[in-house]
Amino acid sequence: MFARVFTLFLSLSLGSHSLIWAQTTPTYPEVLLPELAQILEQARERAPALVAQASAQQEATTRLDAAKAADYPRLDFGGNFGMTRDTYLDGNYPDEQKTGVAFNARVTRPIYHWGAIDAKIRQASLDFSNESLQRVFILRQIKRGLRADYLTLLLNQSSLEILQLRRQITADNATRTASDRQQGALSAMASEQAEINLAQDVLNLEQVDSDQKRIVADFKRNLGWEVPLRLDVPPPRPDAAALLAWAEQTRAQGLDTWLSDHAEVKRRENLIERERAELIRIKSNQRPLVNFTASVGQGQRNTSAANNVSTLSTFIGIDATWNVFDGFETSARKRESLLRQRRLERQLEAYRAELRAQAANVVEQIGFFTRQYQLDERRAALSEQTFLIQKREMDEGRVSAPVFRQQQLAVQESRLGELRVRVRLLLALNDYLDLTLPAAVDAQIN
Repeated sequence: MFARVFTLFLSLSLGSHSLIWAQTTPTYPEVLLPELAQILEQARERAPALVAQASAQQEATTRLDAAKAADYPRLDFGGNFGMTRDTYLDGNYPDEQKTGVAFNARVTRPIYHWGAIDAKIRQASLDFSNESLQRVFILRQIKRGLRADYLTLLLNQSSLEILQLRRQITADNATRTASDRQQGALSAMASEQAEINLAQDVLNLEQVDSDQKRIVADFKRNLGWEVPLRLDVPPPRPDAAALLAWAEQTRAQGLDTWLSDHAEVKRRENLIERERAELIRIKSNQRPLVNFTASVGQGQRNTSAANNVSTLSTFIGIDATWNVFDGFETSARKRESLLRQRRLERQLEAYRAELRAQAANVVEQIGFFTRQYQLDERRAALSEQTFLIQKREMDEGRVSAPVFRQQQLAVQESRLGELRVRVRLLLALNDYLDLTLPAAVDAQIN
């Protein structure tokens, strides 16, 4: 029984050659895990956060349309009813008073607003671009979580195989210990310890199984994933030598060549550009604004022959407005805009420095995890060789059952440790790609 289960465990742990990650540069694990690729594709369409972000992008589109409308002719209709009194300042003419209905229509189109209209359109365009960049960021976060959950499922699947086998071994030990206790060959403390070990193995098994069910339920709730997951493959096996060579080359070439294409850097640069456009709009408030105007109005006027005579007035030409003084509001808003722009620029520089530090740290961690992975692979292989030798010796009667069982547990622990480091390495590679992949490329593949 044990030999069959252990053979199955080794096949899951070692994996097939098709799952060896032999690329010379890092790539996402879904390249070798088709089921994960399908989950990520479904997330792109159905993740709740992305659905909400799609609405935000639509809002940005309508704001852009509204901003562009400022450059088009504007038509206004108006009307009034009531009494109008005209008082002539020259005393030679009598004042006039009339009652009636008046209508007017007015067409205006901006001619020169000192770049304020273009600045408003530019701001709306930057807002739309930032919403697209925000979608890239949200999608990366969602995919990172899904990759981590899926790799956890694969790791837990191997853990379940190990935990089930460990529980069986512990149960056998507990049965033998109880028998020895009844015969007086074992102390009560040793018997109690065996029962505790068995209860702990059962608890560990239940916890891992519960974690599996939670992740699958999350996939169903958030993505509508209904197909049973195939978890009969291990996490991909990175090519340790290739990764170490890549890490060394990356450090030698520099860790900031990707900064100008980083999605969040672009978004923050857009915020600075938006503030510059806002300053143009603010400055235009105290400059002459020139418009083309055409109007037509119907009203009443008193004449020498009769009162409230209907009239039709038309006008076509150019008008200008100039806000000469607004209580220093514009000057205060200019200072505020300049200070905000300066703050955003400093925050951007600090963020770039933080990204450089993160990239250096992630590459360093990838190096550490890769070296640890190499050690754990060697440790697991050595443990398995020792197990096979002791199994042969046990078959020949040269090794006791307790010693053999200890080796069984050791080989399980060594292989599980290697799988854990493998998953940590894959997630570190994911972090580096999320950090350095250009926004434009990410938008295309995501």
